[in-house]
Amino acid sequence: MSSTDETYERISYDKRQGFWDFIESPIVIHFVLALAVLTVIVPIFWEVLTSLKTNEAVYNLNYFPRDPTLSSYYQVLIGESYWKAVLNSVIISTSTTVAVIILAVPAGYAFSRYRFRGDNILFIGVLFSRLFPPIGLIVPYYQIMSWLDLLNSLPGIIIAQIYLWLPLMIYIMRNFFMSIPQDLDESARVDGCTQLQAFRKIGLPLALPGVAACAILTFLYSWREFLFSLIVTTDLGSMPISVAVYQFVGDVSVQWASLAAASVIAIIPTILVVVFFQRYIVSGLTAGALKE
Repeated sequence: MSSTDETYERISYDKRQGFWDFIESPIVIHFVLALAVLTVIVPIFWEVLTSLKTNEAVYNLNYFPRDPTLSSYYQVLIGESYWKAVLNSVIISTSTTVAVIILAVPAGYAFSRYRFRGDNILFIGVLFSRLFPPIGLIVPYYQIMSWLDLLNSLPGIIIAQIYLWLPLMIYIMRNFFMSIPQDLDESARVDGCTQLQAFRKIGLPLALPGVAACAILTFLYSWREFLFSLIVTTDLGSMPISVAVYQFVGDVSVQWASLAAASVIAIIPTILVVVFFQRYIVSGLTAGALKE
């Protein structure tokens, strides 16, 4: 028996039980939850306060703006025309989500239902593509996009987003379809359905919570993606908001108020998506999307 175990045994049962009763008490649980919420809320709140200042007033070290102004939002959306970047992000994220769902749902179903030579190797190969650090793929991706003349274009960014998120969504949809009893498909086949009809009439309706979860996650991931978009585009006409925000970081100075305003604008759509579709995210993930 180790010294740690001996020390633990010397502590009376009542003291040990009292310790765990305290750890599991509502006070501790609520304190931990409140701390977690504050960890998320405080930076956003601070960013909103900063966005209500001018770029000069940021340096006066006051926590709250003395003269709140929306001039930074006006500069970002009107003066710098960053509304184009917001529109680009909507187009990129929506297009990526549609393409990923169209590809990931049947692929996930196929990996969950069909057995053929090399199916495991093929599935591992799909996941293996996501093991590379994205920074290591920047050079070949840039060269391919340059060869295809897709630099500074929305299709170039959308292709990158599909490559980034498709393997993960195939994995999620495969696990979700595996949680649906295969006997239902076989019953449909006995009733005269083809495999495709069994997928369309049985598998797909039951997998809709997982499809919704994948669509929402793909949209959120695509909206915040930065690295590949930064490499592919340098033009505001095709730049997503995640990259446009970075334009306020200069070589010798940072326009903090404008940067904060652009960041607040960038996170508003993601907050709305989470608030309105939270039920689908939770139900989709807990219903089997991430379960084996």
